[in-house]
Amino acid sequence: MTAPTRLPTLLRPAALLLPVALLALAPGAAAAAEGKQKKAKNKEDKASLVPAPTPSGLIQVFGTLYDQDMDPVADPASYGDPEDDPGFKIRRARIGLAGDDNGVRYDVTVGYSSGYDAVAPSTSDSIQLITAEAGYRLAKGLWVQGGVQKVPVSRTFLMSASQLALGDRAVASNWTIPGRDVGATIDGTLGSKKDGGFKGRLRAGAYNGAVTQGSTLRGDDNPGLLVAVRAEGMYGPGHTYRTWGEVDSFTIGFGGDFWTDKALSTETTGYGGDVIVRVAGLAALVEAHWHTIKPANSDIVGPAVLADTPRMGLTGQLGYSVWMLEPVVRYSMLDDHTEFEDNGDVGIVEGGLTWHSAGDDVRAGVLYAHRQERGGTELDNDTARAWMQLRF
Repeated sequence: MTAPTRLPTLLRPAALLLPVALLALAPGAAAAAEGKQKKAKNKEDKASLVPAPTPSGLIQVFGTLYDQDMDPVADPASYGDPEDDPGFKIRRARIGLAGDDNGVRYDVTVGYSSGYDAVAPSTSDSIQLITAEAGYRLAKGLWVQGGVQKVPVSRTFLMSASQLALGDRAVASNWTIPGRDVGATIDGTLGSKKDGGFKGRLRAGAYNGAVTQGSTLRGDDNPGLLVAVRAEGMYGPGHTYRTWGEVDSFTIGFGGDFWTDKALSTETTGYGGDVIVRVAGLAALVEAHWHTIKPANSDIVGPAVLADTPRMGLTGQLGYSVWMLEPVVRYSMLDDHTEFEDNGDVGIVEGGLTWHSAGDDVRAGVLYAHRQERGGTELDNDTARAWMQLRF
């Protein structure tokens, strides 16, 4: 009798159950593995509150095409004249890392900025720390941040340098506000601009102050502090800290600020206000600031002024966004002592045209600046400039 044919081992019913079982279990095993990976990632995310850094950079190049003041000796009694003969310069070059997530934000930026003019050069040829601030959310809409930061005074100063319509700030913005300093700021917002609603914001802080009289990144060797408060409101869907682009409907931003700075030999008190209005492609900005410098008794440092010195700065700007172009006109004036008519009283009238790339990562423009002496000796200081910038 012939023996029954034996099936190959791989074709036996019992053997077929193993691969079938493995195939059935594979999706479950994969899902389990994926679940473990997600749990591990969530655990890792929860363990670190610091958001991943995002790099940023800015390069601005200015080319002077024409300048009436060709004297090799800079005029030391004037404001607003960059003293640039025909040629090129790097106005700003910056690179940084920033993050904002999980209730934590930070910004560290280093770079170079060329001086505005010869009256009080505030920069050098070295790379310097521009911003080094860290913030933490205390509650919804309420933040505290510390480090090297902008003192919350003046809309045109608080605007990013990359958003300036003519590539640089007006003369009033350079001489009537505190600037950057080391300190701490409380920043609170109320309401929402979604669907064109109203939003309020209040910033208040304390800083070392008196940068020219002892304040450094390492500390502060005088007992005084700079204290500043800024309140503002915003209505409409548009951005109120830039001028380029069209807005869907009427947008307005308005603010007011007050600050006081007690140094070793002077005490400065300032205040001001600003308004920006945007309709379609139109952007109009007006800003005014006043401050008074008072001498104080000191055996350590002589006062920068010998008597009370009131100063005033005013800026008005009008621009329109059409296609990829932004024509802009701006007037800015500075009175370095409102009780006198002298060489410190200056007005700058500027007109320019700026081209924007599709993503606004690249800008290029031309402008003509006419300087007016509002008191004292007449000076011919008109300038024609071409400029470009790249940001990322």
